[in-house]
Amino acid sequence: MEATNEEQNPALRELYGRMVNNTSEAYMLPADLIEHSRLDMQHEAICIVLDGPFPRESGVHKILSPRADGYRPRVLDVGTGAGSWAIAIAKAYPHVEVLGLDLAPVNAGSSPPDNCHFEKGDAGTDLGRFGRFDVVHARAVLQGIKDFAAFFKNVSDILNPGGIFLTIEPVMELFNEAKEPFGIQEEGQPKLFKAYVEATMVEKKPWFAELPNVRFLLDNIPGRPWEAVEGNIFYLPVGPFLPDPPHRVAGELMRQACMRMPKGVQPLLLLHGYNQEDLDRWAALAEAQMKNMTVKFYMKWDSLWAINKSSE
Repeated sequence: MEATNEEQNPALRELYGRMVNNTSEAYMLPADLIEHSRLDMQHEAICIVLDGPFPRESGVHKILSPRADGYRPRVLDVGTGAGSWAIAIAKAYPHVEVLGLDLAPVNAGSSPPDNCHFEKGDAGTDLGRFGRFDVVHARAVLQGIKDFAAFFKNVSDILNPGGIFLTIEPVMELFNEAKEPFGIQEEGQPKLFKAYVEATMVEKKPWFAELPNVRFLLDNIPGRPWEAVEGNIFYLPVGPFLPDPPHRVAGELMRQACMRMPKGVQPLLLLHGYNQEDLDRWAALAEAQMKNMTVKFYMKWDSLWAINKSSE
């Protein structure tokens, strides 16, 4: 039987208390079955919009394709969460060895194939424990990394020559139908998300201010290890309001994923001084908005890929 919100809050508040005081932890939402279910839905939506688990132009498919010499490429999924991306890659490329790394145990929504396994570890300190890789993937992970430059340097150190680092991050803002930021939000707009962004960014996560500069930081880490840094952006609809079937499915998945979020973020917002009455009202409003689609909005994602130099 699922616990009520009142039953969940004390445990979640204790978890968030530990997370606020330990900034090496690379996640901010509770790593439980509900959150991993939300991540599975988000993963499927991203795959629909990208037409696969990574941008086609990133070069990942080429580097993972079978080779005549029988070489088995290795892939690291940093902050693997529910393991959805790692499992998808392992199934699509059965000759590839895939490792998913996360601070919390993985509650995978499907059984991983034999070429996929998971380890517990800290992205900030443990990357060097697992050897070298041909692809390193990090999705929605940078929010928990305090030193971007150090992390990028560590990634380049474990990539084989010519290997690819792929990072995909959500922009911490919501966008209207014109794909413009909502800006100052009134009662009829998604205020709960804005409160969550403020709580995670302003006081406890000052390095969030560097997220818009990730491409510059990636391209200018010490030693300049990359042959090239490229990228693009894409938007995920939250709700099935677009006419074409794939985007309607992606939008519905994102709506279902976002409807799981209000209860999960409440303990963090309580710790940051928001009162329960406002949070309950905003959560009810967010649920009504997403159920009735009274507000149509998008989430914006930035994808970057960097190619490690082929030689020193």
